[in-house]
Amino acid sequence: MGEEYAPASARKARKRLKFIRNRFPHRSEMLTVLGVVVFVCHSWSVLGFLNKLSAFILYFRVAEIAEIFAFMMAFAFLESLLVAGVLALLSAIMPSKWLREGFAYKGLIFMVIATIAAIIFQKNLEEVLPPLQVLTLYWVTPLVLTAIIIGVVQRMPRARSILLNLADRFSIMLFVYVPIGLLSLMVVALRNLL
Repeated sequence: MGEEYAPASARKARKRLKFIRNRFPHRSEMLTVLGVVVFVCHSWSVLGFLNKLSAFILYFRVAEIAEIFAFMMAFAFLESLLVAGVLALLSAIMPSKWLREGFAYKGLIFMVIATIAAIIFQKNLEEVLPPLQVLTLYWVTPLVLTAIIIGVVQRMPRARSILLNLADRFSIMLFVYVPIGLLSLMVVALRNLL
């Protein structure tokens, strides 16, 4: 009843907002993908921290090591938000069948392939920057592989179900890593302000 008496500009604004909301995946799917991304980014950072911990112990005090950990977790949290946000934005921009429909399992596939590609890239990078052709190959191959796997999984309901179940299990880590990330952001902010 109130809708028909609202000003034309308010009706247009509501239509635009509804259009934008319909372009993005459902909130639960975005949280599931965020859980996967948070798990990947934070776990990678924790492993990197543990890998360097023995060297940190030799050169830094406990408080400084805690600050380093906070900086790493804060960066991992911001990186997680950025990656999940870019995936959600891509799903809104691209045709809905490409990414928005089935966003949770497609996001999981993307993150698994991206993580494997990053590990291979890191191991092969060493100290020398590879030629442009090799760098292009490192970027294009995972994208093509992701598209192929998504295309195959779309035709296999059982595989989709397994991937969605796996993605839901990863999203439990939101309850662990998000508080750590938020606390780390506060530590970093206080450290830089003082």
